[in-house]
Amino acid sequence: MSSLLDLDSATAALISQLVLEDIDDIRRSSKGKGSEYSPLSNEECAFQAFADEVHQAVRYVQDLELARSVDHALELDQPVLAVLSVVEEGTRDDRLYAEALQNERPLPAQSEVQRLMEDPEFDPGHGRLLLNRLMVLSRRDGRDTVTDAAPSSSSQIVDVQRNDSLELAQRPDHWQMSRQVQCVICGERLRSSASFTATCGHFYCHECIANLARSCIGDESLYPLQCCRQPLPMEGPEGLFAQLERRLRCSLREKVTEFATPSANRMYCPRPTCSVFLGSNANRTADVRCASCGTDVCVSCKQTAHPGERCGENEALEQVKALARERHWQTCPGCARIFDLQQGCFHMTCLCRTQFCYVCAALWKNCRCPQWEETQLLNTAERRVENEMGARARVVAPEIFQRRVEERVERLRYDHDCADGHRWRRRDGRARCEQCHKMLPEYLLLCRSCGIAACVRCARNRL
Repeated sequence: MSSLLDLDSATAALISQLVLEDIDDIRRSSKGKGSEYSPLSNEECAFQAFADEVHQAVRYVQDLELARSVDHALELDQPVLAVLSVVEEGTRDDRLYAEALQNERPLPAQSEVQRLMEDPEFDPGHGRLLLNRLMVLSRRDGRDTVTDAAPSSSSQIVDVQRNDSLELAQRPDHWQMSRQVQCVICGERLRSSASFTATCGHFYCHECIANLARSCIGDESLYPLQCCRQPLPMEGPEGLFAQLERRLRCSLREKVTEFATPSANRMYCPRPTCSVFLGSNANRTADVRCASCGTDVCVSCKQTAHPGERCGENEALEQVKALARERHWQTCPGCARIFDLQQGCFHMTCLCRTQFCYVCAALWKNCRCPQWEETQLLNTAERRVENEMGARARVVAPEIFQRRVEERVERLRYDHDCADGHRWRRRDGRARCEQCHKMLPEYLLLCRSCGIAACVRCARNRL
């Protein structure tokens, strides 16, 4: 009957039925008048064994057809099953999260399923797309199923404040040269002799320190270059300039000279197609000629030179000032830059490093204005509690979430900038940096005190 098993189920069933009918016909035609209690002949035993074999083949074919049907149904329903599995997994993780919050225990690490459900692009209605995402997560975790997936050790919240590099001063020189250290930005392991050491003791690989220099050239808020609020060494064989290739080093030196000049004294070529930095107008009385395009510039009004005429107010500047008064924007008392506050407190820090009050423009802590507008204070507190607890905490544990928001409001009202320095810890998950507004796909840093969320670059070199 092995050939019967090679046929499709319908054909095998038909042949089996015909064979059984033939066996019954033969047995009826050969049956004599003997007693029903008389033993079976060899011929009848052979027919009985053959019939039993056919019956077994029929049952096998039926079972095989049922198994194929179930397998096909599972294949069709797999996206739906995946959605149900995710919902069940996420519910279980949320319950464990809520229990930890309720009992004031350390919060469990965010699972891959929770991250997936917090993803704004996640749509449980698209089962096939969800199945593909889950397969990627399970392969990343090295498991065959999604429900068995568990966060790896790298997804745990770890303290990034630890820094043991300062003990180098007590080590032998040859040990320092060969010691393996870690770049504070990208995490790459490298020899200490091949790294740049910041004043605070953190290490930078050559690529990251070069990227920091390039970023500073286009972003004055990074000047002066710093790590952990301590200025980086710039000159000398161990300074930052010595780590850069010649062209980048020259460009950074030019920008450092420009940024070091008080904003109110900076002169630029008024020709729009040129706009190069011309230095400071302090202690200058004569017009300055642009070495790039040859334009003569008045040191008083910083516009194109006008020999024999009085300086006139720039019409475009007057229009901007009028718009600022109309929109209630504020002007920096240090460099006259105009600010429009969209979020955060009234404590403003200008690119020129002047700190002032957004309400009255007085230097910071020299007025009695409130530090916050209440709506912005509440929004900031909610955002930072979400950063700390996860976006789903608002739904999973609303009472605990609201209590944490109230506590954060009171803390931010009087201590919002961590004057003594931030205490960073790592939090895994997709989130946006509050400083540069870049979306971080894997993790960010949270301050244990004020709760601000920042990327590594902003945490080390800007805040």
